[in-house]
Amino acid sequence: MWAWSFFAIYAVATALLAWRSSSAASDGTSFAIGSGRMNPWMAGITLGACLASSSTFAIVPGFVYREGLPALIGFTLPFIAGIALGLFSMAYRFQTVGAEVGALTVPHWLGARYESPVLRQTFAALNVLNLAYLVLITVGCAYIMRDALGIPYEASVVGIVLFVFAYTGLGGAVAHAWTNSLQGIVMLGVAVLIFVSGAHLWGRIGPDLLSTGFTTPGSRLFSTHAEVWLVQIGMGFALTTQPHLLSKALYVEDRKALTKSLVTAVLTFSVFSLVLFAGAYGRLVLPGDVPQDAMMAQYLQVAFGHPALSALVSVAILAAAMSTLDGLLVAIAASVGNDIFPGAGSVWLNRLVLVILAVLTIGISLNPPSLVLLVGQLGVYGLVAASSGPLLAGLFLRGRLPAWGALGSTVLALVSYGLLNLVQGNPGVAAIGAMAMAIPVAFAPALRTREADLAELEAAA
Repeated sequence: MWAWSFFAIYAVATALLAWRSSSAASDGTSFAIGSGRMNPWMAGITLGACLASSSTFAIVPGFVYREGLPALIGFTLPFIAGIALGLFSMAYRFQTVGAEVGALTVPHWLGARYESPVLRQTFAALNVLNLAYLVLITVGCAYIMRDALGIPYEASVVGIVLFVFAYTGLGGAVAHAWTNSLQGIVMLGVAVLIFVSGAHLWGRIGPDLLSTGFTTPGSRLFSTHAEVWLVQIGMGFALTTQPHLLSKALYVEDRKALTKSLVTAVLTFSVFSLVLFAGAYGRLVLPGDVPQDAMMAQYLQVAFGHPALSALVSVAILAAAMSTLDGLLVAIAASVGNDIFPGAGSVWLNRLVLVILAVLTIGISLNPPSLVLLVGQLGVYGLVAASSGPLLAGLFLRGRLPAWGALGSTVLALVSYGLLNLVQGNPGVAAIGAMAMAIPVAFAPALRTREADLAELEAAA
């Protein structure tokens, strides 16, 4: 009863915010980035909520439960450092160039920077790789809804997708920002609540975590110190290039506002990361055979004995899931509507894309793979590996840039990423390796073009 009451309040509030925003999503531009003059604190909380999502609140604690200290370290300190490094090194330049060319999305930005419609459409098409992450979020959210509200898993999947896709289609980026601000504020309070829920276990956590060591032999993610630290820093940095994250730099109007947004986002995400301690608590209070992806849902039932408190926390985790789901949907739909069909983008085309994504997400989520986080990582990491070279060269080099170098970098990244995943099990290692090979391919032609331009200027002089 408590869970249904809290969820009803949350659903009504979210629906009202989306309805309030619907008049602002009148064309493709407003659907993608709103007015471009969003409150920086709102944009920052929105970005922080998108960084966290259900993977942080519902799936990642299961890795800490299973693997202990290596997972707790890897998903916090180095990962947060990588995210901060990526946001502060790229967002300002992205905002500057985006304002100059009127970019609405990351593919739009790349197409304008390289003066290549083909590059723009290529990266818009690659956004389909984010379908794996849509499935990850939906599955994690459905587990929580099943255990908190007693709704069958299949019905939870359908309900989540229909609700989130509907309010996102109604209001676009403005609805995404308003609902994420609400969700983010609730998530902040609940993250702290989950962290202190195991206060009575703090005396036992240290010895238990230390007993696991600083690496986990045989782990797919944390078998070496490099995977615990260096790969997580690299992937934190790379993940900030995702379309639904980096495009937040276009939500605010100037550098000062962007700084406020970035600081708010990093601090918000750091607080959210406290929920990973639930995995450490679960090691002490749950049986050892709990399925990893369902661990968080079971811990909440044990940790919060009062029905009202347990229900509130469960609904907040649903909010966490939906906060990233709607951000991804805005980015993908806006990209298809504005980049694959430039000049023809409209709100109704964006909404048609959402309908197609909803059908695909439901179809896959009804029969999810095991360890859904790894499957989600495969798609997302492939996208960031493909975009890293063109994006970094476009950000940090000046002057004319050849599109063929960017396309070559993208193809090499995708091929090498696929091959590396065949010979080892960590998608992060594969992505880092692919980026190491692909980024120079994007920079080298651009540097040669720049040298040629300088030579022409010297000859003319």
